[in-house]
Amino acid sequence: MASLNAKTRDMSKKAKALRREGLITASMCGKDLPESLSLVIDANEATQFMKNHHVGSEATLVVDGKEYDTMIKSADKDHLNTHYLDMTFQHLLADEKVKGAAEIILLNEDRTNGFITRDVSTVEYKAYPKDIIDKIEIDVAKLPIGTEIKVADLDIAKNNDIEVTTPLDSSVLHIAEHQHMDAAAEAVLEADEAAEAEKAAETAK
Repeated sequence: MASLNAKTRDMSKKAKALRREGLITASMCGKDLPESLSLVIDANEATQFMKNHHVGSEATLVVDGKEYDTMIKSADKDHLNTHYLDMTFQHLLADEKVKGAAEIILLNEDRTNGFITRDVSTVEYKAYPKDIIDKIEIDVAKLPIGTEIKVADLDIAKNNDIEVTTPLDSSVLHIAEHQHMDAAAEAVLEADEAAEAEKAAETAK
């Protein structure tokens, strides 16, 4: 399991000041902890870590040198969606179920023969730490046109040790045939494009 370093936060410093020092705020909660821990994490390290992890992933959080088995519960970014601002973690206990979310990853999308639509990109569930699922991979390269997969069709939904909370009839993916415009629609589009090109040429004179 990948690890992420954290330190106890100096509560005399505000979040904005910490960000200027290259740190982001974080916290960890858990039933076995007397109180939620307020932490800081190096912003660059958090960014690198989240390239291969997501909300719902397991992570070994090393706080002041002590390791905790955790799950990432949230990872908030700024309004431009470029920098992380805050993360929260839940300390995992072997005998306590936790709410998780498995990311659905579609492999070889560029090699599919049709157009893919989907209703959900994650499957939410409850499970003990030993049964946590981080991601679900589906290779769509060889799936024929018309293929439809629902949450109920996934292995996670058939696992008796996992309680799936996402509606089982939710569409994970549907591969439809590419729609082609008829001749009349194509003629209209070509006329519009020609008019736009002519207008642009006149403007450039």
